[in-house]
Amino acid sequence: MVLLGPQFHQPTVGTVLDDLALTGPVATITAGWQEWENEDAALMRQLGGHGVRLSLYARAERVWEADPELRAAHRKMGSELRTLRHLYNRQLEPAAAAWVELLETEGPDHLIQPERDAALRAIQTLDEHLLGRIDEMRTDFEERLRPLERPAIARERREISEILARVGAVVVEGGHVAVLLNRLALFGIPEMLGEKTLIGCAGGAMALCSRVVLYNDQPAIGKGHSEVALRGMGAAPGVIAIPDASQRLRTDDADRMKKLALRLAPDRCALLDAGARLYWNGEHWDGLLARRVLEDGTILEWEEAA
Repeated sequence: MVLLGPQFHQPTVGTVLDDLALTGPVATITAGWQEWENEDAALMRQLGGHGVRLSLYARAERVWEADPELRAAHRKMGSELRTLRHLYNRQLEPAAAAWVELLETEGPDHLIQPERDAALRAIQTLDEHLLGRIDEMRTDFEERLRPLERPAIARERREISEILARVGAVVVEGGHVAVLLNRLALFGIPEMLGEKTLIGCAGGAMALCSRVVLYNDQPAIGKGHSEVALRGMGAAPGVIAIPDASQRLRTDDADRMKKLALRLAPDRCALLDAGARLYWNGEHWDGLLARRVLEDGTILEWEEAA
Protein backbone atom coordinates (compact mmCIF):
# COMPACT_ATOMS: atom_id res chain seq x y z
CA MET A 1 0.00 0.00 0.00
CA VAL A 2 1.17 3.50 -0.82
CA LEU A 3 -0.29 6.82 0.34
CA LEU A 4 0.46 9.85 -1.83
CA GLY A 5 -0.07 13.59 -1.69
CA PRO A 6 -1.92 15.66 -4.31
CA GLN A 7 -1.16 14.74 -7.90
CA PHE A 8 -2.13 17.93 -9.72
CA HIS A 9 1.24 19.71 -9.75
CA GLN A 10 3.60 16.84 -8.96
CA PRO A 11 2.24 13.46 -10.09
CA THR A 12 4.00 10.48 -8.53
CA VAL A 13 1.78 7.51 -9.37
CA GLY A 14 4.04 6.49 -12.26
CA THR A 15 7.08 6.68 -10.01
CA VAL A 16 5.38 4.40 -7.48
CA LEU A 17 4.63 1.82 -10.18
CA ASP A 18 8.32 1.87 -11.10
CA ASP A 19 9.38 1.67 -7.45
CA LEU A 20 7.23 -1.44 -6.92
CA ALA A 21 8.05 -2.94 -10.34
CA LEU A 22 4.35 -3.12 -11.11
CA THR A 23 3.54 -3.92 -14.72
CA GLY A 24 0.33 -4.77 -16.52
CA PRO A 25 -3.14 -3.28 -16.06
CA VAL A 26 -4.00 -1.07 -13.08
CA ALA A 27 -7.58 -0.38 -12.02
CA THR A 28 -8.54 3.21 -11.27
CA ILE A 29 -11.21 4.54 -8.90
CA THR A 30 -12.08 8.19 -9.49
CA ALA A 31 -15.64 8.24 -8.15
CA GLY A 32 -14.78 11.18 -5.90
CA TRP A 33 -14.57 13.30 -9.06
CA GLN A 34 -18.27 12.55 -9.53
CA GLU A 35 -19.57 13.26 -13.04
CA TRP A 36 -16.03 14.16 -14.13
CA GLU A 37 -14.62 10.76 -13.15
CA ASN A 38 -13.55 9.94 -16.72
CA GLU A 39 -11.65 13.21 -17.20
CA ASP A 40 -8.53 11.31 -16.20
CA ALA A 41 -6.07 11.84 -19.04
CA ALA A 42 -3.25 12.91 -16.70
CA LEU A 43 -3.73 9.84 -14.50
CA MET A 44 -3.84 7.52 -17.51
CA ARG A 45 -0.57 8.98 -18.77
CA GLN A 46 1.00 8.22 -15.39
CA LEU A 47 -0.20 4.63 -15.77
CA GLY A 48 1.48 4.32 -19.14
CA GLY A 49 -1.73 3.41 -20.93
CA HIS A 50 -2.38 0.47 -18.60
CA GLY A 51 -5.18 2.08 -16.59
CA VAL A 52 -8.59 0.39 -16.50
CA ARG A 53 -11.48 2.45 -15.15
CA LEU A 54 -13.85 0.96 -12.60
CA SER A 55 -16.23 3.90 -13.25
CA LEU A 56 -18.01 3.54 -9.92
CA TYR A 57 -19.81 6.87 -10.14
CA ALA A 58 -21.29 6.04 -13.56
CA ARG A 59 -22.18 2.54 -12.36
CA ALA A 60 -24.04 4.03 -9.40
CA GLU A 61 -26.03 6.25 -11.77
CA ARG A 62 -27.09 3.16 -13.71
CA VAL A 63 -28.07 1.45 -10.46
CA TRP A 64 -30.21 4.44 -9.39
CA GLU A 65 -32.02 4.38 -12.72
CA ALA A 66 -32.68 0.64 -12.52
CA ASP A 67 -33.56 0.51 -8.80
CA PRO A 68 -35.50 3.60 -7.64
CA GLU A 69 -36.23 2.03 -4.24
CA LEU A 70 -32.54 1.65 -3.49
CA ARG A 71 -31.83 5.15 -4.76
CA ALA A 72 -34.45 6.67 -2.49
CA ALA A 73 -33.20 4.74 0.55
CA HIS A 74 -29.58 5.68 -0.19
CA ARG A 75 -30.45 9.36 -0.54
CA LYS A 76 -32.41 9.25 2.71
CA MET A 77 -29.40 7.73 4.47
CA GLY A 78 -27.15 10.41 3.00
CA SER A 79 -29.45 13.15 4.26
CA GLU A 80 -29.52 11.62 7.74
CA LEU A 81 -25.73 11.30 7.77
CA ARG A 82 -25.40 15.00 6.95
CA THR A 83 -27.79 15.83 9.80
CA LEU A 84 -25.78 13.62 12.12
CA ARG A 85 -22.57 15.45 11.23
CA HIS A 86 -24.30 18.77 11.87
CA LEU A 87 -25.36 17.61 15.34
CA TYR A 88 -21.81 16.35 15.98
CA ASN A 89 -20.33 19.73 15.04
CA ARG A 90 -22.70 21.54 17.38
CA GLN A 91 -21.25 19.45 20.21
CA LEU A 92 -17.67 19.55 18.97
CA GLU A 93 -17.37 23.33 18.95
CA PRO A 94 -17.87 23.88 22.73
CA ALA A 95 -15.95 20.70 23.63
CA ALA A 96 -12.93 21.75 21.58
CA ALA A 97 -13.11 25.31 22.93
CA ALA A 98 -13.10 24.00 26.52
CA TRP A 99 -10.07 21.80 25.83
CA VAL A 100 -8.14 24.66 24.21
CA GLU A 101 -8.98 26.93 27.15
CA LEU A 102 -7.70 24.34 29.63
CA LEU A 103 -4.50 23.88 27.63
CA GLU A 104 -3.88 27.61 27.95
CA THR A 105 -4.82 27.79 31.64
CA GLU A 106 -1.91 28.28 34.01
CA GLY A 107 -1.72 26.77 37.45
CA PRO A 108 -0.56 23.71 39.39
CA ASP A 109 -0.04 20.86 36.96
CA HIS A 110 -1.42 18.24 39.37
CA LEU A 111 -4.73 20.14 39.37
CA ILE A 112 -5.04 21.16 35.73
CA GLN A 113 -3.55 18.26 33.77
CA PRO A 114 -6.23 15.71 34.77
CA GLU A 115 -8.87 18.19 33.59
CA ARG A 116 -7.08 18.69 30.28
CA ASP A 117 -6.94 14.91 29.84
CA ALA A 118 -10.64 14.61 30.66
CA ALA A 119 -11.52 17.35 28.15
CA LEU A 120 -9.52 15.59 25.44
CA ARG A 121 -11.20 12.27 26.23
CA ALA A 122 -14.57 14.00 25.88
CA ILE A 123 -13.68 15.09 22.34
CA GLN A 124 -12.37 11.65 21.42
CA THR A 125 -15.51 10.05 22.87
CA LEU A 126 -17.61 12.39 20.76
CA ASP A 127 -15.60 11.40 17.68
CA GLU A 128 -16.11 7.71 18.38
CA HIS A 129 -19.80 8.26 19.08
CA LEU A 130 -20.24 9.83 15.65
CA LEU A 131 -18.44 6.95 13.92
CA GLY A 132 -20.51 4.46 15.90
CA ARG A 133 -23.75 6.16 14.82
CA ILE A 134 -22.56 6.12 11.19
CA ASP A 135 -21.80 2.40 11.48
CA GLU A 136 -25.28 1.77 12.92
CA MET A 137 -26.98 3.64 10.10
CA ARG A 138 -25.00 1.86 7.40
CA THR A 139 -25.61 -1.54 9.01
CA ASP A 140 -29.34 -0.81 9.16
CA PHE A 141 -29.33 0.23 5.49
CA GLU A 142 -27.50 -2.93 4.42
CA GLU A 143 -29.70 -5.25 6.49
CA ARG A 144 -32.94 -3.71 5.22
CA LEU A 145 -32.01 -3.18 1.57
CA ARG A 146 -29.48 -6.01 0.98
CA PRO A 147 -27.82 -3.89 -1.74
CA LEU A 148 -25.25 -6.46 -2.86
CA GLU A 149 -28.03 -8.96 -3.53
CA ARG A 150 -30.09 -6.62 -5.72
CA PRO A 151 -29.90 -7.36 -9.47
CA ALA A 152 -28.74 -3.89 -10.54
CA ILE A 153 -25.74 -3.96 -8.21
CA ALA A 154 -25.01 -7.65 -8.78
CA ARG A 155 -24.64 -6.96 -12.53
CA GLU A 156 -22.14 -4.18 -11.92
CA ARG A 157 -20.23 -6.24 -9.36
CA ARG A 158 -19.76 -9.05 -11.87
CA GLU A 159 -18.12 -6.62 -14.30
CA ILE A 160 -16.02 -5.05 -11.55
CA SER A 161 -14.90 -8.50 -10.41
CA GLU A 162 -13.79 -9.37 -13.94
CA ILE A 163 -11.70 -6.21 -14.12
CA LEU A 164 -10.14 -6.73 -10.69
CA ALA A 165 -9.25 -10.32 -11.59
CA ARG A 166 -6.80 -9.08 -14.23
CA VAL A 167 -5.11 -6.20 -12.40
CA GLY A 168 -2.36 -6.25 -9.82
CA ALA A 169 -2.93 -2.81 -8.36
CA VAL A 170 -5.71 -0.30 -7.74
CA VAL A 171 -5.28 3.49 -7.72
CA VAL A 172 -7.81 5.34 -5.57
CA GLU A 173 -8.04 9.04 -6.41
CA GLY A 174 -9.59 11.72 -4.21
CA GLY A 175 -12.08 14.50 -4.88
CA HIS A 176 -15.25 14.40 -2.78
CA VAL A 177 -14.21 11.85 -0.18
CA ALA A 178 -17.74 11.19 1.13
CA VAL A 179 -18.96 10.38 -2.38
CA LEU A 180 -15.91 8.20 -2.96
CA LEU A 181 -16.53 6.18 0.21
CA ASN A 182 -20.24 5.90 -0.53
CA ARG A 183 -19.56 4.37 -3.95
CA LEU A 184 -16.90 2.04 -2.58
CA ALA A 185 -19.38 0.81 0.04
CA LEU A 186 -22.31 0.61 -2.39
CA PHE A 187 -20.52 -1.97 -4.54
CA GLY A 188 -18.70 -3.71 -1.68
CA ILE A 189 -15.34 -2.82 -3.20
CA PRO A 190 -13.21 -3.23 -0.03
CA GLU A 191 -14.16 -6.92 0.17
CA MET A 192 -13.23 -7.41 -3.51
CA LEU A 193 -9.69 -6.04 -3.34
CA GLY A 194 -8.02 -9.07 -1.77
CA GLU A 195 -4.23 -8.74 -1.62
CA LYS A 196 -3.90 -6.19 -4.41
CA THR A 197 -1.52 -3.27 -4.08
CA LEU A 198 -3.46 -0.12 -3.19
CA ILE A 199 -2.27 3.37 -4.11
CA GLY A 200 -4.23 6.20 -2.52
CA CYS A 201 -3.81 9.73 -3.86
CA ALA A 202 -4.72 12.71 -1.64
CA GLY A 203 -8.41 12.17 -0.78
CA GLY A 204 -7.99 8.55 -1.85
CA ALA A 205 -5.25 8.19 0.77
CA MET A 206 -7.66 9.62 3.36
CA ALA A 207 -10.29 7.07 2.35
CA LEU A 208 -7.88 4.15 2.86
CA CYS A 209 -7.37 5.09 6.54
CA SER A 210 -9.65 4.09 9.40
CA ARG A 211 -10.92 7.64 9.91
CA VAL A 212 -11.37 10.56 7.55
CA VAL A 213 -10.45 13.82 9.24
CA LEU A 214 -11.47 17.19 7.81
CA TYR A 215 -9.10 20.01 8.65
CA ASN A 216 -8.49 23.64 7.80
CA ASP A 217 -6.70 26.00 10.13
CA GLN A 218 -7.92 29.08 8.25
CA PRO A 219 -11.55 28.45 7.25
CA ALA A 220 -13.76 31.17 5.84
CA ILE A 221 -16.04 30.73 8.87
CA GLY A 222 -15.62 28.99 12.22
CA LYS A 223 -12.51 28.32 14.25
CA GLY A 224 -10.92 25.49 12.29
CA HIS A 225 -11.42 22.61 14.71
CA SER A 226 -10.60 19.32 12.96
CA GLU A 227 -13.56 17.01 12.43
CA VAL A 228 -13.46 13.22 12.53
CA ALA A 229 -16.06 13.12 9.79
CA LEU A 230 -16.30 9.63 8.31
CA ARG A 231 -15.34 6.01 8.75
CA GLY A 232 -12.68 5.12 6.20
CA MET A 233 -11.87 1.76 4.64
CA GLY A 234 -9.46 0.86 7.45
CA ALA A 235 -6.89 -0.55 5.03
CA ALA A 236 -4.01 1.73 6.10
CA PRO A 237 -3.08 0.79 9.68
CA GLY A 238 -2.19 3.30 12.37
CA VAL A 239 -2.13 6.49 10.31
CA ILE A 240 -4.41 9.39 9.41
CA ALA A 241 -3.61 10.82 5.97
CA ILE A 242 -3.49 14.62 5.83
CA PRO A 243 -2.89 15.66 2.22
CA ASP A 244 -1.84 19.18 1.19
CA ALA A 245 -0.99 19.89 4.82
CA SER A 246 1.25 22.89 4.17
CA GLN A 247 -1.57 24.71 2.40
CA ARG A 248 -4.35 23.92 4.86
CA LEU A 249 -2.63 23.70 8.26
CA ARG A 250 -0.39 26.08 10.18
CA THR A 251 2.43 23.58 10.24
CA ASP A 252 4.77 26.20 11.73
CA ASP A 253 2.51 26.53 14.79
CA ALA A 254 3.72 23.84 17.20
CA ASP A 255 0.77 24.37 19.58
CA ARG A 256 -1.79 23.71 16.85
CA MET A 257 0.16 20.70 15.59
CA LYS A 258 0.35 19.35 19.15
CA LYS A 259 -3.43 19.60 19.49
CA LEU A 260 -3.90 17.73 16.21
CA ALA A 261 -1.51 14.92 17.18
CA LEU A 262 -3.02 14.50 20.66
CA ARG A 263 -6.55 14.56 19.26
CA LEU A 264 -5.89 11.77 16.75
CA ALA A 265 -3.61 9.58 18.88
CA PRO A 266 -2.82 6.71 18.87
CA ASP A 267 -3.01 7.06 15.07
CA ARG A 268 -0.11 9.02 13.62
CA CYS A 269 -0.71 12.12 11.51
CA ALA A 270 0.88 11.64 8.07
CA LEU A 271 1.43 14.98 6.32
CA LEU A 272 1.32 14.32 2.59
CA ASP A 273 2.24 17.35 0.52
CA ALA A 274 2.92 17.21 -3.21
CA GLY A 275 5.59 14.60 -3.95
CA ALA A 276 5.18 12.78 -0.63
CA ARG A 277 5.07 8.98 -0.62
CA LEU A 278 4.36 6.67 2.31
CA TYR A 279 4.89 2.94 1.76
CA TRP A 280 3.39 0.14 3.87
CA ASN A 281 5.35 -3.11 3.60
CA GLY A 282 3.04 -5.21 5.77
CA GLU A 283 4.91 -4.38 8.99
CA HIS A 284 5.76 -0.68 9.05
CA TRP A 285 5.57 2.55 7.08
CA ASP A 286 8.52 4.00 5.14
CA GLY A 287 8.28 7.60 4.00
CA LEU A 288 9.76 9.72 1.25
CA LEU A 289 9.05 13.44 1.68
CA ALA A 290 6.20 12.44 3.99
CA ARG A 291 6.23 13.99 7.46
CA ARG A 292 4.85 13.02 10.83
CA VAL A 293 3.53 15.16 13.68
CA LEU A 294 4.81 14.15 17.12
CA GLU A 295 2.67 14.62 20.21
CA ASP A 296 4.71 17.65 21.29
CA GLY A 297 3.86 19.39 18.01
CA THR A 298 7.22 18.77 16.38
CA ILE A 299 7.12 17.86 12.69
CA LEU A 300 9.79 15.52 11.36
CA GLU A 301 10.50 13.68 8.18
CA TRP A 302 8.91 10.25 8.49
CA GLU A 303 12.16 8.33 8.79
CA GLU A 304 13.48 10.69 11.47
CA ALA A 305 10.25 10.40 13.44
CA ALA A 306 10.31 6.59 13.27
